[in-house]
Amino acid sequence: MEPGGVPVILLLLGLLLWVPTVRGHNASSAYLELHHTNATLRIRFEVAVRDIDDLLNLDANADGFVVWEEIRSRESEFLREVDRTVKFSAGADPLAVVDEGSSAVRRAEGGYVRFDRRIDGVSGNRIRLEYGLFAVRDPLHRALVKFEDESGMQTAVVGPSGSMAEFAMAEEGSVSGAMGFFREGVHHIRTGYDHLAFLFALLLPAVLRRSESGWKTVDNGREAVVPVVRIVSAFTLAHSMTLGLAAAGWVRLPERWVESAIAGSILVAVAANAFGQSEAGGEGWVSRLRAVWIGQPATVALVFGWIHGFGFAGALGELGLKRGDLVVPLLCFNLGVEAGQLACVAVFLPVAYQLRNHAFYRRFLLPVGSLLIAVTACGWLVDRVFDLGWMPF
Repeated sequence: MEPGGVPVILLLLGLLLWVPTVRGHNASSAYLELHHTNATLRIRFEVAVRDIDDLLNLDANADGFVVWEEIRSRESEFLREVDRTVKFSAGADPLAVVDEGSSAVRRAEGGYVRFDRRIDGVSGNRIRLEYGLFAVRDPLHRALVKFEDESGMQTAVVGPSGSMAEFAMAEEGSVSGAMGFFREGVHHIRTGYDHLAFLFALLLPAVLRRSESGWKTVDNGREAVVPVVRIVSAFTLAHSMTLGLAAAGWVRLPERWVESAIAGSILVAVAANAFGQSEAGGEGWVSRLRAVWIGQPATVALVFGWIHGFGFAGALGELGLKRGDLVVPLLCFNLGVEAGQLACVAVFLPVAYQLRNHAFYRRFLLPVGSLLIAVTACGWLVDRVFDLGWMPF
């Protein structure tokens, strides 16, 4: 082994081990709806029970469950934290918030608490939102914001990388919050570990080629880059199509089905890595299907990318955007997803290419990395099919 190979091997191994040890696909999200009419700003703020519990330790009797009485007993304490970290202003003037009650709601991610609030006497051209809730405890938390008045709808995403948003009121027209949705796309792929696991399952053999005697290394960079470009392009094309259809509401599938199918797609993708020998062909549709599965990862990425697109659509779907308001958020969100994917590929591919001639890559990193991804995907599949909720990510 070359002297400089050990640090690089450790780096790549760390990347592979990172996937099953980080927090899961459904990152911490809050939802903020703002309606401005007749100088009154009505606020509907929905926060996950798990986030409030993480902040205040709501389970007073330590029975492992959080009930509504436990939430209500600490509600005023939580709202004081909200007032400290979530601020509204019009120009240079801060705006005072009035509470109008709370209720329990259910979202796809689990239980939420809805806080209805209002601000009276709102005037001026713009409303400014400063958002810092959970910033210290959870750097991945963000809020998806929808603002409506007589001029239309505006959207934004606020969180660690963009904790402020401004909304123009009727006198100035609307703004799109485009950069917020770009950041949301990056955030979604950053925390979408099942999507990344699928992508890495296809990319692990990218610097190798199958032969009759088993895995061989590629001869040059072009042989490694071209398959990667095909895989990423196919995955992008496929999930962009279904992302648009799902976000527009034209096609809807139950989230449990989609998430279970995503876990299954990872198993299908990673299983092909167990075959080092090239597919010699054969008669019948089974042999042809096996040849595609083993020898054409870009086709696998295209087919299963359609399923992953429905998973990406969740963040936009939760905002309830109208079809006419989807174009900019959808485009920026998708560009963010692609930027996140390309960043991962840009880190992975050079390291893998440098290691391709080491037997360690073929005999350890490829099989062990594939095994770790497969074990994680099995956990996701069982957890999602039976709705067990025991997987920590």
